[in-house]
Amino acid sequence: MYNSCLKKGVFPDSWKKAKIIPITKPDTQNSKDVTKYRPISLLNVGGKILEKALINRINHHIYSTEFLSKNQFGFIPQTSTIDAIMTVKEFIQEGFSKGEITVTVSLDVEWAFNSAWVPGVLKIYKKVVVHEIYITSKNYFTQRKATMVKNNIKIERAVSKGCPQAS
Repeated sequence: MYNSCLKKGVFPDSWKKAKIIPITKPDTQNSKDVTKYRPISLLNVGGKILEKALINRINHHIYSTEFLSKNQFGFIPQTSTIDAIMTVKEFIQEGFSKGEITVTVSLDVEWAFNSAWVPGVLKIYKKVVVHEIYITSKNYFTQRKATMVKNNIKIERAVSKGCPQAS
């Protein structure tokens, strides 16, 4: 069933529905600010399995084509922050030994995954991955819905940007 979905480029709509559970962050119980909650997305188990199969195919394709830079450390198996720090350290030491000046710029993009621009992600996928992976990914990002129930109030919304939590 999962292989068929991946070959046909289908991610069933019923698997794209998230149930949002708002969890209060520690030490914010008395706050009235909406940011005191951490929204946890519960996704369908079937969808999580298909998502994992899709991710495995994406990763296999990207790693086998050497698309990624050798300086890519995030989300790469067997790499860590220490590897990134050591690479920067070696770069600085090399420049220092040559009498060069090194400047670094560091960015921390707040809410990076929550604001991921899906058309941009898909544009890159179209160039990088095989057609079936692109079509399945495109389908994965369409018609997503999130529902939250709190105090007998149910709110359902279409999700148009970002990535589901832990996806």
